Amino acid sequence: MTQFQDASDIAPGLLVARGVEVPADAEIDPYVTIYSGVRLGRGVRIGQGAVIGRPQRIDGGSRAPRRTGRAETSIGDDCLIGSGTVIVAGARIGARSALSDLVLVRETALIGEDVMIGRGSAVAHTTEIEAGTRIQHEVLIAPRCHIGPDVMIAPRVVFIGDPSMGRNPPEITAPGIRVGRAARIGTAAILCPPLEIGEEALIGAGSFVRDDVAPRTVVVGTPARFLRTVRDDELI
Repeated sequence: MTQFQDASDIAPGLLVARGVEVPADAEIDPYVTIYSGVRLGRGVRIGQGAVIGRPQRIDGGSRAPRRTGRAETSIGDDCLIGSGTVIVAGARIGARSALSDLVLVRETALIGEDVMIGRGSAVAHTTEIEAGTRIQHEVLIAPRCHIGPDVMIAPRVVFIGDPSMGRNPPEITAPGIRVGRAARIGTAAILCPPLEIGEEALIGAGSFVRDDVAPRTVVVGTPARFLRTVRDDELI
């Protein structure tokens, strides 16, 4: 069981596990919980009610890899962690990244520098998000996804984790979804693995994508179909 320090004078209701160092320039709101194994960078800002380094908690039927012991959780310099956000032990957040309110980041997730994740989004375990990517509100990112740098993901996009909806035997692991550099994914698109979206590709709003998308390709519809090539003046 985690042993917390006595009540901190940094903020009302703050619980900090013994051995965790809180930088002098950190800004921490009331009722934050920081578990053991957390490393906080300089200048971090943590919103009210956030939980950092929470132990893995999964149900008996979960296929997520079970973790024992206390994994290190890393929050980079100048990160912003929103109110009510939960970061599970073993996740790593790069410098200057901003997680809005009510975000869930699961164990083993890797989030690069200068990433933005919008309110109510969830990032599953075994997923990596590279630097400069911007993810808007209520996006669900499944396990085993890899999202490249400078990607733009609009609100309510869903990355499906298991296309069989739980009918595959537990030992079968579906390949994930890979999104190339500077791709753009429109509002409420649904992405079904196995899937690879190329660099600078554009997925139209509301599209259902089940086939690979070539670089610099615009696809729209359900199922998504080729519309045109991304023009030179549209590149990042």
